[in-house]
Amino acid sequence: MDEALREALRAQLLERREALRQLLIGNAESAARVEIDNSCQSQLSRVEARQDREMARAVCARWERELARIEGALRRMENDEYGDCFVCGEPIPARRLQNDPSVTRCVECAATE
Repeated sequence: MDEALREALRAQLLERREALRQLLIGNAESAARVEIDNSCQSQLSRVEARQDREMARAVCARWERELARIEGALRRMENDEYGDCFVCGEPIPARRLQNDPSVTRCVECAATE
C-alpha cells in the first residue's frame, strides 16, 4: 500500500472516530434512564419512553463497536500491521479499505464468515 493511500485512510479513520465520539457524547443523555412520572403519563407513554431509551442504547452500542474497530485499525497502522486480512494474510484490496478503512478481512474471507 502506498503512503498516500495509507495517509488518506488514516485521515478517514480519524475523522470518523471524532464524529463517533461527538455522537456518543450527544446521545448519552438520550440513552440515560429517565424517571417517568406514573401519575402524569399513560401506560402507552411509558412503554414508548422505554422503547425510545432502548433504541438509543442500541444505537450507542453500535457506535461503540464501530469506534473500537476504528481504534484497532489505527493501532494496526501504527504497528505496520494494517491492510492485511486477519484470516488469510493477503492484502485487503484498496477499494475495500476505502469503503471501510476498519475492515479486517478480504472479501473472500468475509464472505465465509
